[in-house]
Amino acid sequence: MKLGKIIASTALGLSLVNAGEHEASAQDIIAFTNFSVSYSGAERYAPFSTRESNTNAVVNLSNDTGTAWITANMKNSEGAYRGGTTLQRGTRKTFSAVNAQTGYQYKLGLSKTNNTGGGTVTIKGTWSASH
Repeated sequence: MKLGKIIASTALGLSLVNAGEHEASAQDIIAFTNFSVSYSGAERYAPFSTRESNTNAVVNLSNDTGTAWITANMKNSEGAYRGGTTLQRGTRKTFSAVNAQTGYQYKLGLSKTNNTGGGTVTIKGTWSASH
């Protein structure tokens, strides 16, 4: 009888650990490279990411040359704003998702934040609609 309770408790504990691991890793990470953005041009969109959990979204820019600030706006397929942030290369930012539902795909619009010299900048990084 005791052995059966121990086995049942262990199995339940392992199930809960596995369930927790699944939730923690539930994100659709999308990479973008050689992405040219400017201040005066229209936003350029990184590929869609599926929102897997009701958490913040995240963008991570690689640390390449330059110091331009980049604006990142998450939008639904119809172009409605769902959250955003500004960041520099070599930084990672999380941001609140506004009215974004799990199970749906979102795109990340990227543009140069300030009208500084150099016109167009090329960036690379990753993003996810859920962190």
